[in-house]
Amino acid sequence: MSTASKSSRAGSRQAPDYSDPRYWRGTIKMSLSKFFVLSVLHRKPMHGYEVVQAVEKSTNGCCSPSEGTVYPVLNEFEAGGYLCSTAEVVQGRSRKVYALTDKGREAFQLAVDAWLEATDCIVASKQAAEKTPKKAKQ
Repeated sequence: MSTASKSSRAGSRQAPDYSDPRYWRGTIKMSLSKFFVLSVLHRKPMHGYEVVQAVEKSTNGCCSPSEGTVYPVLNEFEAGGYLCSTAEVVQGRSRKVYALTDKGREAFQLAVDAWLEATDCIVASKQAAEKTPKKAKQ
């Protein structure tokens, strides 16, 4: 493929607006959704909708995944052996209740360590930026 073809194809896609806080919040929410699903299930087994509510509540709304986001994540975790599920009657309805397996608990601990490492880097970057004199806007 020629360079011109590559650049015209890349040019047809609109670049994200990196100066828009909504871009960064959306990226963070997408990245943290899987982490928070593991986090709430680390506390206790739950059915899918309960996971949605628990993630939203535990993050004070910072991460509020939809059911359409959570159920594929639950299925992916279950297929990978990170969760197991049982059918239970909850409030008179048959629900699939998910629980972490030992593999899922280990994955959660690894995720905590990875996010803490990233958080340390973010805090260090913020501190460095605060020490750097601000330049005039261009």
